[in-house]
Amino acid sequence: MFFRPLIITVLFITSFALYGAKKEEVVKPISPWSFNLTAYVWLPGVNGNFSAGPYTKSIDSNFIDIAGKLSNFPVAFMGHFEAHYERLGFYMDGNYIGLDFKPKNVHGVNLGLSTELGIMDYGVMYRLFGPTAPERVNGWNKKERSYLFDVYTGGRSIFLGNQINASLGPYSANATSSKTFTVPTVGGRVIVDLTSKWFILVDGNIGGFGLNNVNFTSSGLGALGYRTSLRDIPLSVEAGYKALNVDIDKSVAAANVTLNGPFLGLTGYW
Repeated sequence: MFFRPLIITVLFITSFALYGAKKEEVVKPISPWSFNLTAYVWLPGVNGNFSAGPYTKSIDSNFIDIAGKLSNFPVAFMGHFEAHYERLGFYMDGNYIGLDFKPKNVHGVNLGLSTELGIMDYGVMYRLFGPTAPERVNGWNKKERSYLFDVYTGGRSIFLGNQINASLGPYSANATSSKTFTVPTVGGRVIVDLTSKWFILVDGNIGGFGLNNVNFTSSGLGALGYRTSLRDIPLSVEAGYKALNVDIDKSVAAANVTLNGPFLGLTGYW
């Protein structure tokens, strides 16, 4: 009889301790900060006109046959970074593509083109609907589905460098031009979970509005994504299609060109 109250007391204390530990685990605070970094490959075709000096070169090649029209392997660097504090975020996206096209006969004149196109997007974003970025990362392996809607505004810096070589028989000439243009952009992004693992991402923006010799610029991405993890690091793989349009008046350098093609990305979250 003496041990019965003692056993009950021990069980009560143990239950209380376990409950307190469980409660402490549930209410453990989540950091308001989260980050993600995407390394991606974009294989665009090119359709449009590039100008330098008195010369203009037209290109119309899809991503499959563009390699046959290049003098060397294209150079490209691409990446996307985001930093979020609760619903507010900062983004930066960079693209650099260098293309060297073989000469082509146009009305008896052989025209060759080397072009460099660098695009840097940056700005602030705000999540109107859906869980915050820290909540999404913290609940990465949960089964709940959700949808997100972000709006953003910022700037797009466009570096354009064109060199056109013209030759007619023994005579040849070339013209070179390069300039950086910076214009405002606005856009939005929607992410819809199809299952606990699969999701759809749609992102689009426009800018330029005639400022700084840029008549118009736009970008759009549609992708199917899959969420996974590696050694407890949240990851996602995205595959889809991306398009970019740039229409720059002839000042020092000019281009009215659309790049579009398949997209494959790998994103890490922390």
